[in-house]
Amino acid sequence: MRPVPSARKLRKFLRQWRARYPCPSEWADDRANKQFRRSEARWLSQFEGATALKRRQVKALIAWRFAGQPHSHMAALAGIESPNSWGQARRHIKRALDEQSPTGALKLLVDGEDGIPGWDTTMASALLAACRPKTYVVADVRALLALRGLGLWSPLEADRFAESDWWPYLRTCRDLADASGLSLRSVGHALWAASDVAPKLPEPPQRNVRK
Repeated sequence: MRPVPSARKLRKFLRQWRARYPCPSEWADDRANKQFRRSEARWLSQFEGATALKRRQVKALIAWRFAGQPHSHMAALAGIESPNSWGQARRHIKRALDEQSPTGALKLLVDGEDGIPGWDTTMASALLAACRPKTYVVADVRALLALRGLGLWSPLEADRFAESDWWPYLRTCRDLADASGLSLRSVGHALWAASDVAPKLPEPPQRNVRK
C-alpha cells in the first residue's frame, strides 16, 4: 500500500472531490453537481429513520442503486417480487434496521442462508445507508479503489465489493468523516468521484465552475 497522506491533505482531498460528485467530468460544473446532490438528498430523506419499508420503497431504492446496471437491478428485484419472497425480505429489512452490529445488519440482507436472494453487499448497504445515513455508507467498488489509491485499504478483489470488505471499508469511511467534519454520505461521494484517478491519488480534481 502507498504511504497515507497527512490528515490535512485528506481533509482537503475529501472536500475537493465531494464537489465533483456525481459527475467528475470536465463538462459538468460544480454548480450542477451541487444541485444534483441536493435533489438526491431530498429524495433520500423519505427513508431516513425508517424502521420498516414498503415494497414500492424498496423497489425505488433498487432502481436508485442500480441505475444503468440492468442485470444487478433485475437480480435484486427478484428477491422481493413474489408475495412469499417479499414477506421474507420485509422481515429481514425490519430486523436489519434494528440491528446494532454493522456486520450483523449486512448479513440479514445479503443473499445467503439468512439474507435476501439476489442481494449483494452493494444493495444491502444502499438500503442501510438510505435509512441510517449517520451510521452507514453505500458500499461501492469505485470507493474501494479510491481508498486503495490513498493507501487506506486494499480490497480483496479489484472488480467487486466482497462482503469481507464491508467492515474495514465502513470503519475507514467513519474515520474519514470524523477527521474531515463531513457526513458519511459526503465521504462516500468524494471517494466515488475520485475513483477514476485512483492510481494518481491524492490528486486534486480539476475545478470546473460556471462563470
